[in-house]
Amino acid sequence: MARAKIKRGSTNVDMTAMCDVAFLLLTFFILAAKFKPSEAIEVVTPASVSNKHAPQKDYFNVTISKDNKVFIDMDDAMKGDVLDELGKERNIQFSDADKKAFQLATFVGVPLNQLSSFLKLTPEQLGKMTLPGIPYDSTNNQVLAWITAAVQANQGKVANFLIKGDNASKYTTFKSVIDAFKKNEIFKYNLVTNAEDVPQGSELYKKNMMSPAKSE
Repeated sequence: MARAKIKRGSTNVDMTAMCDVAFLLLTFFILAAKFKPSEAIEVVTPASVSNKHAPQKDYFNVTISKDNKVFIDMDDAMKGDVLDELGKERNIQFSDADKKAFQLATFVGVPLNQLSSFLKLTPEQLGKMTLPGIPYDSTNNQVLAWITAAVQANQGKVANFLIKGDNASKYTTFKSVIDAFKKNEIFKYNLVTNAEDVPQGSELYKKNMMSPAKSE
């Protein structure tokens, strides 16, 4: 009796559907990706040996430029609440247009009386302007007002406060910003630096290498 022949199927696999799915996923991630917004101002931060990075979420950042001007930027999620609290703090009525423009702004670098006109500027116009910064002197400490608004807006929420200063900025400007945090009873904040890897063979490197063994 002859042995029954088993029909052999083709070993070729049609990859067309998988390629279509891969390209669809790639297109989705490209379109849904959120690019990092431009920084408030170009600064050269001091170097530090650290393996930690500044928080990129729920942050409120105060930037100090090399010519001692102060700028602020913050997480998009807290912008609306901060502006509302600032309006209450300074008795300012912000229009719906101001609120919408503020939500799109990447930073603030002007006094409050110039905020509405500042928010109407295009990125190209901002690049050509010399901004005055936010006042922080004792008679008109608007940096303090911004920080107070941020604290009030984030009551009961996680908020990461950052200070990013240029190497060439003066200590007195740093002190004014730190004092503004202290007046709001904020004693924990991150100093943004240019983080460098721990040198191999150093005491800190040896300590970090030993830490996992201790925790096991």
